[in-house]
Amino acid sequence: MKYLNRILIFLFVVIDAWYVYDRLSRGVYNRLEIAAAVIPVLLGPWLIKKILHYEMSEPLKFVYYLFTFACVILGSILNLYNIPETMWFDKVTHFISGFLTSIVALMLIKYGRVTVKSKWFVPIFIIIFSIGIAGCWEFLEYFMDMITGGDTQHVLTTGVDDSMGDMLVAALASIMFAIYYYYQVYFAKKNHMETLVEHL
Repeated sequence: MKYLNRILIFLFVVIDAWYVYDRLSRGVYNRLEIAAAVIPVLLGPWLIKKILHYEMSEPLKFVYYLFTFACVILGSILNLYNIPETMWFDKVTHFISGFLTSIVALMLIKYGRVTVKSKWFVPIFIIIFSIGIAGCWEFLEYFMDMITGGDTQHVLTTGVDDSMGDMLVAALASIMFAIYYYYQVYFAKKNHMETLVEHL
């Protein structure tokens, strides 16, 4: 798994360097902030370790790098988000993000040693946390569009449809995750979810 992570990091750097070279050689300077975003993305696990004192496992790093590779490299740099035939790709990544933020919510409860007194607390927290993260992401996209003059949210062509659709699919994923968690814990009487968190 460590070697797979190194391969993904290598692909990140090579494709990002090619993207920067291609745009600079053609005198095109817009969207270079996307290339710059690769740096904090790659430093994510290291920053988490330094700031939160949490060492991500290699499988979790792989999921992190794979997802961010799909979002940043495939979606933004290779432009799958804006090609008519692959517009579905945006919704898929937001759907996956709903599952990932649900796992993060579960980790916060477990490692934050939160005392849970109601069986509804965890499922509701998972959903609210995921929707909150999805909303913050849309705020960030809107803010970046204001600064750069871009249209990552496709406001000019779809109005609010794109942003609302992104948040809806993320919310749907978190609701599915919360229902599965509730079923596993209170009906199947299994601790699969806790076991999953312990290995992250």
